[in-house]
Amino acid sequence: MTRIIKLLAIALFVLLVTLSLNFSLLPNLAGYDDKRVLELMIISAALLWAILGGISLAPASQNWNTKTRYGSYLLLVLAGLSALLSASPRHAVLEICLFAGLFYVCQLTTTLWHEYRLKLIQWLVYAILLGAVFYMVGFYTGYLASFLEAIPLRWPEPFFGFSNVRAFNQYQLWTLALVCLPLLKFNIEKASLRRWLFVILASWWVLLFASVSRGVLLAWFTAMLITAGCYRQIAWPLLRLQLTTFVTGLSFYGLLFHLLPFFVVGGILTSTVLRDQTNDRISLWTQAWSMIQAHPWFGVGPMHYAWYPNAIAAHPHNSILQLAAEWGLPATLLMLSLAVHGMFCWLQRFNPISLQATNNQHLAVTLFFTLVANASYSLVDGVIVMPLSQVMMAVIVGLMLGLYNDNQPTKKIRRINFLHRLFPAVVLIGLVWSVLPELLPRLFGNEQMIPKGYQTTGPRFWQEGGIAH
Repeated sequence: MTRIIKLLAIALFVLLVTLSLNFSLLPNLAGYDDKRVLELMIISAALLWAILGGISLAPASQNWNTKTRYGSYLLLVLAGLSALLSASPRHAVLEICLFAGLFYVCQLTTTLWHEYRLKLIQWLVYAILLGAVFYMVGFYTGYLASFLEAIPLRWPEPFFGFSNVRAFNQYQLWTLALVCLPLLKFNIEKASLRRWLFVILASWWVLLFASVSRGVLLAWFTAMLITAGCYRQIAWPLLRLQLTTFVTGLSFYGLLFHLLPFFVVGGILTSTVLRDQTNDRISLWTQAWSMIQAHPWFGVGPMHYAWYPNAIAAHPHNSILQLAAEWGLPATLLMLSLAVHGMFCWLQRFNPISLQATNNQHLAVTLFFTLVANASYSLVDGVIVMPLSQVMMAVIVGLMLGLYNDNQPTKKIRRINFLHRLFPAVVLIGLVWSVLPELLPRLFGNEQMIPKGYQTTGPRFWQEGGIAH
């Protein structure tokens, strides 16, 4: 049974990163809500896998030291207190259960790595590449149509399938290094196939330049520097390929969006998504800081930035400020401590010396680069909020845990096996209880039953992201 659930989780992930970029797969749901429901299905599959005993085989659970384990327990206590003190405990529980469920997606990914290893990476990367190709077909078709029909493109065209182009940017940043793995690690010898893969990578970069995301470029550049500093010559194959596709993509972008329109009557672009100011971010951060000052110990409650009036967004576009404002300073410092400890352990295990003796050096460097890039981007955007980005985060961290615990045999844990089943069961019950009142009306298309009275705009858990009063 657990094998079937694992394969179901893989299938749902493939649907998420291929077809959901272009289509709404569930009736009555917009693209954002469609991706959220797919995320909930993946989390539910991971929780069912754990309830049926799969977690007792996960190597990562055997390598938690005492401090990490008790730190996680303390974090749960702080989160529970924050939820009890919040204005809408149900929504706070929903946020807590969502992140707890993503933890089990990490654990499931870790176990899948130990069972399938390189095959798992190939499935995931080729699914991401296939989704990118499907998306680029629509993107470049819209671009070509603007010439043939002499209709100028207006933003968000030719982007589609996302409520905001920045949500697409988040996903794209998760993929920029991963899609390099076929050329780095998959031993593809056929020259023509390697050339086509390179063209796909460069064409994928064109979309980033067309969306004019300053935050992604800054996060990518930061990850390049940190990765180069940590891994030196070991990182050079990845960094060189990234730089080459960057330059080639920039050249393609200049040709398609500047040089050709200059010679074509009417051009194609009439406006841009590039902002010339950042007052919106400053306003969001200021409000988050006010919440921290008013509620330093337990915050306003998980997800509750979306409870208070705000005409700009339902989250502050900064991961640390969001956690501090909603969960409280103690919980945030604890999460940051766990993250820093995990990264320290990773660099101890995978460094320029140790990676010379392994054939997973490209994978280790790629995963490190991807996590650093998106952690950097989370400081200026909602990386920890959007459904597709959250799933990618859980999968990347799960792969890192699997690689970190490589070559360590798995064995059943019988002494506390009951707790390994009980906690995910509690999380699943909490998730179902907290999400059903807003999920069912959306699935059945009953707009009148969806709670209203939002005090903010923009997406958070749902496309209409505010918490109804």
